[in-house]
Amino acid sequence: MMAAKMALCGWGIYSDQFTNAGALSQVVKRLIGKADVTISNVLPAHATTSRFPDLELTISALDAVSQYAFRALHEALCNAEAVTPDRTALLLLSAWGPTENTLNFLDSMLEADGRYASPRHFTRSVYSTVASHAAIYFGIHGPCETLAHGQWPVCCVLDRAADLLASGRVDYVVACWADQASAFAKDLCRRSVAGLDRKEFSRFTSDDSGYGAVALVLKRVGDAPSGGLMLDIQNPIAAPAVSSLDAKLNIHSFPTDGAVHLAAVIAAAEAADGTPSVLFTESDVRCNKRSVHLTALPLPGS
Repeated sequence: MMAAKMALCGWGIYSDQFTNAGALSQVVKRLIGKADVTISNVLPAHATTSRFPDLELTISALDAVSQYAFRALHEALCNAEAVTPDRTALLLLSAWGPTENTLNFLDSMLEADGRYASPRHFTRSVYSTVASHAAIYFGIHGPCETLAHGQWPVCCVLDRAADLLASGRVDYVVACWADQASAFAKDLCRRSVAGLDRKEFSRFTSDDSGYGAVALVLKRVGDAPSGGLMLDIQNPIAAPAVSSLDAKLNIHSFPTDGAVHLAAVIAAAEAADGTPSVLFTESDVRCNKRSVHLTALPLPGS
């Protein structure tokens, strides 16, 4: 697996702790400045010029995962340069997917021996539904893929984004991670820890479990102007020390919360304004590590 480099055009977030990129960036900036700050006393501070003014009306009838994903995608696309719809791909990763619709469909199957199984809940429980609806709403006409990797949930999406860009099929890749809170999934995790000794699921059983989505707009480094950020995805590495930023942020656990940590590192790199690279590290259940280095895009010809 070769290291891959991509340029970041824009990003967005919507979670139980950060309602937009401005709210997260404000926390990160204060932490970098060694100010005493807690997430609860930081108000959202990010105004995005919307290209999609009917967003709230559109998502009002959608499931929770779609609502989170749409808000993060909306912010990322509005903060990026205008993408070319036919040359843009969409990647979405969700570990739990739309669990409420899945449960509703399974309940309908148990009624009357399955004679009245709900087509509506079935179509909305399919993992690819979120990405499909997003592609339609945001006018993305390139490849549309839904991933469900348990290992490297952040880096596997970045790997696939790099592959698509390297293929020349697209000029932009919009990557999104999204998961909802689920009492049912939490109970399954609790049972897995107690009955199957799957200790890696214990972090999803806390009362402080979270939810949300993060989205990035990416393009080839050679097509991007200088002054932005470059993501350099590395092969498995030796474990570096845990950053103080991770410890201070105290991100609530949910399956794709690693993307929130990546967003925090992006905010730190933007605040650093050209100083040495900032590192995001992802671990698997065997404590192997992969990293993403965030640095300023090189000047033309360098």
